[in-house]
Amino acid sequence: MRVFLRSNTMTADKGNLFHRNLQQGYPVIVRGEGIYLYDQEGRRYIDGIAGAGNVTLGHGRKRIAAAMAEQAETLAYCFSAFFTNQPALDLAPRIAALAPGDLNSCYFVSGGSEAIETAFKLARQYHLQKGNSQKHKVISRWRGYHGATLGAMAASGLPAQRNPFAPLLPDFPHIAACHPYRCALAGCEGVCNLMCARQLEETILQEGPETVSAFVAEPVVMAGAAVAVPPDGYFAEIREICDRYEVLFIADEIITGFGRTGRVFAMDHWGVVPDIIAFGKAASSGYIPLGGLVISDEIRQVFFDGGESFAHVFTYVNNPVAMRVCGTVLDIIAEEGIIEHVVEMGEYLAEKAEGFKQYACVGDVRSKGLMMGIELVRDKQTKAPFAAQEGMAARGTSLALQRGLHIAGVPGVADWVRGDDLRFYPPLVITREQIDEAVGIIDEVLDELTREAGL
Repeated sequence: MRVFLRSNTMTADKGNLFHRNLQQGYPVIVRGEGIYLYDQEGRRYIDGIAGAGNVTLGHGRKRIAAAMAEQAETLAYCFSAFFTNQPALDLAPRIAALAPGDLNSCYFVSGGSEAIETAFKLARQYHLQKGNSQKHKVISRWRGYHGATLGAMAASGLPAQRNPFAPLLPDFPHIAACHPYRCALAGCEGVCNLMCARQLEETILQEGPETVSAFVAEPVVMAGAAVAVPPDGYFAEIREICDRYEVLFIADEIITGFGRTGRVFAMDHWGVVPDIIAFGKAASSGYIPLGGLVISDEIRQVFFDGGESFAHVFTYVNNPVAMRVCGTVLDIIAEEGIIEHVVEMGEYLAEKAEGFKQYACVGDVRSKGLMMGIELVRDKQTKAPFAAQEGMAARGTSLALQRGLHIAGVPGVADWVRGDDLRFYPPLVITREQIDEAVGIIDEVLDELTREAGL
């Protein structure tokens, strides 16, 4: 059994850096290479969540670092309100060529939350210019995550993150996510009957179609449920409902975009074209903050015909260094066949993960490309979750880290209080041998959790 002990972690209650959790100790990471991170004592960790889902091409890419340095020496910054720059002009058509349908215009920002905020404001001003001045509400889904800024958080459907800031949040309506394993809607019973999609129409009518501006959803739910994949027909139904009531459909591809699911954009799996795609994370492979939107020709034309500028700006819109990084990322994705590699490795991971179902504490294993989620339960038959105080998600991540694998563990996934899952979404460059190593560690973790739970 692979075990090493952690020591000399950074104590968060000491020093001048305000860590997110001041009661936690943090390993001090000094180097990254490929799928691995190394701490100050030389211990190696498999980065099983690719940083924050963003380090898709792996750590230590000298080619990306060189592109950053070269661009910084030439032009590090110019303000987009007054100037444009060649790296941005070069990048926009490349992303447009990868996007589905008539999504042909790009707006670049500094990250996913900024991208979502920009999408909401773009949708609002689009409707204003069309004469629909009451359209301002954004409908989203419970279990979804769209960012940490106030508008993005208002759209997110995670009570633990929303509740401390509830007085500050706009009152956005929410509908059920598509999550067959935990669906409580009548007639679903583990096999989606699209009632969750039809809730969108019910909510639009309840709110008043004249007030609803947009609907936002992740193609694959990854925050309030680990890899909840919708069935065929779900997004087609969503698209039809949005069209019926002049509601813009925003696809939040911040976690799924640029290859994570085996397509450049996950919406391509279902052949549905949204009005706006929001992206981030993998667009720069984590080497620099970057996010953005890909926007439909219809939206662009409305702004052109209306003659009004978009009443919105951030300091780092179209940042030249970030543009060069993304261009280099796209080069590597194409040259190294990353999308094809994800398809192959995703199939291999799904096959290996079937073995996890042998453990009594595993209720469900879900995957899409190189995203995998394991839902932990006390009873397989009833899907009864573990009690919150048992801390199974935290225990699972701790056991994995002791063995050199960093994975995510999320509590409260059954009913916002109870329920636990484990998540593995490594850099897209992971090999079969590295998957075998990670799966072996997860196997040991699940065996230990099963024994500790007395199952």
